[in-house]
Amino acid sequence: MLHDIVVHLLHSGVVVFALLTLLWLVSVISKDASLVDIFWGFGFFVVAAVCLYVATPISDFAVILTALPMIWGLRLTGYLAKRNLGYGEDKRYVDMRGRAESQGMSELAWRVRSLFTVYWGQGLLIMIVSAPVWVGIASASDIETLGVFAAGGALIWLIGFFFETVSDAQLARFLKSSKNYSGPIDEKPVMDQGLWKYTRHPNYFGNACMWWGIWLIACESPLGIYTIFSPMIMTFLLTKVSGRDLLERSMRKRKTYQNYMVRTSSFFPLPPKDKG
Repeated sequence: MLHDIVVHLLHSGVVVFALLTLLWLVSVISKDASLVDIFWGFGFFVVAAVCLYVATPISDFAVILTALPMIWGLRLTGYLAKRNLGYGEDKRYVDMRGRAESQGMSELAWRVRSLFTVYWGQGLLIMIVSAPVWVGIASASDIETLGVFAAGGALIWLIGFFFETVSDAQLARFLKSSKNYSGPIDEKPVMDQGLWKYTRHPNYFGNACMWWGIWLIACESPLGIYTIFSPMIMTFLLTKVSGRDLLERSMRKRKTYQNYMVRTSSFFPLPPKDKG
């Protein structure tokens, strides 16, 4: 069993890091480190696809455990590519490069460093978070029928997929309709309709749900339960690192967003509080 886990980990890891290295070369040529953001979801697709290819035999359990992250990864990749491509390097990476250059580092040196800190750093996160996939499949060769964990996990994943997909579409429509707003920044409209009426970050909530669902499916395997760190890390990233808290650092300065925060749950969907 340990041998199988190592095989799945190494095969998928080699492919992920090779693709990230190629993407890094493209980012150096195009001077756009933010290309790595688009790869995030695709990286999980790659891990799942490689694990399914390596799996012997390919059981129903292996199919569902790989299909769900593959569907999520492709959808997220397409959404981010449509949203980000053609708009230049993201401000976060511009700021990172600016801080490095202010300390005497050349742009080329920073680009080289980004391979290890940004690109391979993301690759390491992808491999850690995707543990339910490569551990679950490698340790479950004897599973012939799906049980309650798989059923419950699939349901939670579907709820999460609904929240992420629908809220992303709602936000895209809102941004399109309000892009010509020219009034005071303090009064700029806030998206507070649809799923955004019940949580300030329905897309992040949906993302977290999907990974809790994938982990629960992996619990059908003997060692799947021990990969609980995966959804915990993903939830932490979505709330404390690159998700909710990071986004709200600037948003919360606006009066309209402050009012929105008062009446709307920060993460878990809840009925909104009265405006009064």
